[in-house]
Amino acid sequence: MSVPLATDCTVVRLDVVNSSSGGRRRQAHLDQALTDALDIALDTLGHHALYAPVQRFQRDDGDSVTLAFGSGIPKAWVTSDIVLREFDLALAEVNKPFNDKYRLRLRVAMDDGATVIDPPHISGGPVTTTARLIDAEPFRQAVADAPEDFGVIVSDRFHAEVVLSGERGLDRVPFRPVDVVVKDFHQTGWVYLPKRDLG
Repeated sequence: MSVPLATDCTVVRLDVVNSSSGGRRRQAHLDQALTDALDIALDTLGHHALYAPVQRFQRDDGDSVTLAFGSGIPKAWVTSDIVLREFDLALAEVNKPFNDKYRLRLRVAMDDGATVIDPPHISGGPVTTTARLIDAEPFRQAVADAPEDFGVIVSDRFHAEVVLSGERGLDRVPFRPVDVVVKDFHQTGWVYLPKRDLG
C-alpha cells in the first residue's frame, strides 16, 4: 500500500488544560465542549467561498485534537481568523453557561510545512513540532497561571515567516519568546495569551 505524498499544511494542535482532574462527569463535559467549540470555530470556514473547498483534516485523540489546513488556506488567515478570533469566540460561547470548574481551556500549538495525511493518520515535521511545543513547560505554566480561555504557541520559523509578515495584522500581536526543551527537541517558541473579557 502506497503512502500519500506530503503536502504543505498549517498544523494546529489543541490540548485541553487540566483535563484529567475533577472526575468522569467533568471529563465528559470537557470532551463534548471541545467538540462543540471546534464545530463553532470551524463553521466560518465552511461558509468561505475561497477556502471551503480546500483540504482540511482533523484527528481527535480524546482531550487533544490535531488539525491540518491545506496550502490553499493562507497561514496568516488560519492564525488570525480561525485561531485568534474564532477559537476565542467559540470558547466564550461554550463556556458561557458554566462555572470555572467546567470551563474549557485550551493550549494551542501551530507550525507549518510538509505533512502526510493518510486518514486516520497524520505525520510530518509540523505534527512532531506542535506536539513538542504544546508540552513546553514555560507554555504550560503560562496558560495555567493566566485567566484566559486559551494560549497559543508557535514555532520560531512560523513566527518569523507568518506572524512577523504582518499579514492580517499579526505583527501587532504581542507574542513573547520561550525556551522549549522537550525530549530531544530544543527550540524557541513564541507564546501569546489573548486577554479574557472579565466584564
